[in-house]
Amino acid sequence: MGFTDDVRQALIDRIGPGKRYPNNKRMADDLGVDPSQLNRFLKRERGLNSESLGHILDKLGVTVLFGDEPVDATREVCFRPPGKTQAASGLPAPRPDDYMAVPLVDAATAADPGPISEDKAEGWVLVWRHQESLRFRSNLVAVAVRPGDLSMAPAMHPGDIVVVDRSDRDPSPAGKIMLVREPGEAGRAAIRRVGAKRLDDDVELIFYSDNSREYPPSTRLLKRDCDGDVTRAIGGAVVWAWNDMSRK
Repeated sequence: MGFTDDVRQALIDRIGPGKRYPNNKRMADDLGVDPSQLNRFLKRERGLNSESLGHILDKLGVTVLFGDEPVDATREVCFRPPGKTQAASGLPAPRPDDYMAVPLVDAATAADPGPISEDKAEGWVLVWRHQESLRFRSNLVAVAVRPGDLSMAPAMHPGDIVVVDRSDRDPSPAGKIMLVREPGEAGRAAIRRVGAKRLDDDVELIFYSDNSREYPPSTRLLKRDCDGDVTRAIGGAVVWAWNDMSRK
C-alpha cells in the first residue's frame, strides 16, 4: 500500500467497539476534520486536503522521516495486559497508541549519528508520546547518567535517565542541555549545557556542567575541530528526564 492507503487503513483500524473511537463521528471530532470529508476518505470516494491530512497526522502523533535523516531507533509498543498500581484500580487500561518504546543505550552509542543495532540496547524505556516536550519527536534514545558522574548535580544524579532527540543538534538557546562529544582523542560523550559563540570564520561551542568546580568547561571550534560537522560535537538535545526525587 502507498502512504494514503496506509493512513486510511490506520484510521479504519481505530474505529469500532473497544477501540480508540467508537464511530466515525467521534473520530472526526477528535481529529478536527469535517465528518463528511472523513467518511468520503474512508470510503475511497475522495482524498483529503493538506490541512485536514495535517490535523489527522498531528493528532495521531505521526512523524515523517526523510531518507537523508538518521535512522529512527524508537519502536511502537504492543501491550500485553499491564500490571497496575494500587492507585489505578478501576481505570481503563493504557492504549498502545499513546506510547513509544525508546532504546536505552550508553552515551557514546547515543551520540553516534548512525543507526543503533539491537545488541547495543541495554533495555527499553516507555514514554507517553503526548507529553509536550516529546510530541512530534521520533528519533529518540535514552541515556542513564553514569555511576559517580556528578557533573550535572543537583539537576541530575547518577542513575537518572534522560531522553535525547538525535534530530535536534541546534545549540540555541544558550544553556540548552545536550548530549555532547567532549574534545580529545577519547571523545567521551557526556551530558552538558551548551553555548555557542560566532567567531570571525568559525563557531565556538562551549560545553559546561552545573558542577563547574569539579568539571570545568571545555570548548570546540566547529570548523577547526569538527570539519564543520556538528554531529562530531553534539549528539542531540535532552528533551525529557526521569529524576530520583528522593535525593532532591
